[in-house]
Amino acid sequence: MTSSRVLPSTTSHKYEALVPTLDVFARLGFRELDLNLNHFVEGRADLADVRKSVDANGQRVVMASGGWCDFFDVEPAIGRTMDSVSRQIELVRCFGANRLRLFFGRLPADRWTAAALAQIVANIRALADRHAGIHFWFENHDGASSRPELCRAILDEVGRSNVGLVFDPINFVHRGVDPMEALHAVGPHVVHVHLKGYARGAFCGFGEGDVDLMPALTSLVGSGYSGRFTVEYEGPGDRTVRLYESVRRASAAITALDPVRII
Repeated sequence: MTSSRVLPSTTSHKYEALVPTLDVFARLGFRELDLNLNHFVEGRADLADVRKSVDANGQRVVMASGGWCDFFDVEPAIGRTMDSVSRQIELVRCFGANRLRLFFGRLPADRWTAAALAQIVANIRALADRHAGIHFWFENHDGASSRPELCRAILDEVGRSNVGLVFDPINFVHRGVDPMEALHAVGPHVVHVHLKGYARGAFCGFGEGDVDLMPALTSLVGSGYSGRFTVEYEGPGDRTVRLYESVRRASAAITALDPVRII
């Protein structure tokens, strides 16, 4: 039932057993997936069992969402970060995918300096050059990456074709940034979009809550964005039901905005 552009994320079920989750997703019509690697990195999912389940269900992992890494790190910590990402890349490749969502890092916004910019740019360039066949898509989140102008500054300087931004407008809202203002700043680097909702200071389902994302999505699609959208759900209630409802609303919204775009 998902459109070719809207991916459900297993982030909603990252603390559940993965194989039964995939079976439920298949029954809901979720065939193309954004797979959260937490199931492997911090959980106990068996890679062989998961691959067998994906194949049996006729599913495909389009991209993977990696765990926390900090690209503001210096040696020796950055060495551990690179090792962690290398392990995540191997998981991505095991599923025949080449797209990995990562985070910029934990640097507080008030500690942003020219030296911090130089450090993260050097680290991301090294990663991108070392694994040229993988697309590294960095998500705006907390700290320095909650400021769109700093995300833009990093990606402007990195200048690698396999590095881009996962635009999460609700993460910006959560840190007091208007999504339209954020999009204006980071637009040239957006390669993927996260969709969810926001109500009374907490995350909820896409299409619910206090924030209307349609103006930002209309602007994004109208400017020629042809990428995909991942629907996340990490709010209260039954996460399977809420994710299902969110994916339906997102699929309808994106199809209405761009009915002829096929990936």
